[in-house]
Amino acid sequence: MIEQEGSWVDPAFGGIDLSQFPHLQSPPPATSRDDGRFAKDWRDTALSASASALRKFVTDSDTEALERVGNEIGHEGFRDEVRQSKGESIAAAFKRANPAYLATDNNYQLMATTLAFNALPASQQEGELDEIVADLIDAGFWTVTNFTSTYRALDAEGLLDVPAGTARNLSDRERLHVTRLAQVGRTEDAVSQCLQYALDGEEPSMEILHDPAYRQCCDDAVFTVFEAYQSDYAPTPERERYLLRYAASRPLTLTLLTQAWRACQQNEQRLERGELLTAYQRPEDTPPTERELDALQDNEVETLYHASLRKYADQFRRGPGVLA
Repeated sequence: MIEQEGSWVDPAFGGIDLSQFPHLQSPPPATSRDDGRFAKDWRDTALSASASALRKFVTDSDTEALERVGNEIGHEGFRDEVRQSKGESIAAAFKRANPAYLATDNNYQLMATTLAFNALPASQQEGELDEIVADLIDAGFWTVTNFTSTYRALDAEGLLDVPAGTARNLSDRERLHVTRLAQVGRTEDAVSQCLQYALDGEEPSMEILHDPAYRQCCDDAVFTVFEAYQSDYAPTPERERYLLRYAASRPLTLTLLTQAWRACQQNEQRLERGELLTAYQRPEDTPPTERELDALQDNEVETLYHASLRKYADQFRRGPGVLA
């Protein structure tokens, strides 16, 4: 009865006009439990789309990526563990590339602080050593290349610890002190001071001078003093090779190097004189002028013609073959 009586009634009668609000007429969208934290498929990741991004994440992950991974797996110390592992692997690679480096606490601290001074901002240079190292790793400056450059610069200045019995390089101040002593004629004091600097304050005793392990150190000290003392000596690779060849593997002394330098000077003078005489005895050939050719006799023209042919043929004459 109700259906029959209500068939003529408009169901929209008395309702609200929603024609201007179409989004209210459609049913509400179904709610999703996916919050975007997990992939819908095993291929649905940013790293799977780019091989370079995946390689960078594995070899050089930034701090933000490591923190995100640590939060997702519920491991708060994940970033610190990865940082420590990365720092140790780079340090081991640096030691393999530089076997002469002596691993001491002083060298480690000096290299880390020097690298931080050149790479990090001033606000990150005054922290504790662990904090400085962490900042260097996070900033991407903790690399074998940077460590090798820092090591070579500090070693050249003689600021690093060296193994016992090994001479270190002199700093600029130390080398200047040795040079000043040699220039005023105190050569023995200069050699002794150079050895003392190179051996980190160890007094150069007769035992050291007679020890073959210190032979190279003593020779370097004597050669350094000789270069500073001999005012007319200008170092060149050729002259250094001549002096060492003259020494004939004998321990270097100032007397021996002075004699070698005199012989080197005499040899250089002979070479210069020989070059001058050769240039004088063999003047450069110049072609005859047209007037000179007209003045030649017939036999002279024929002689000049055949001499020119021989000289021209000599330019293309082949030397002895590989079987000669």
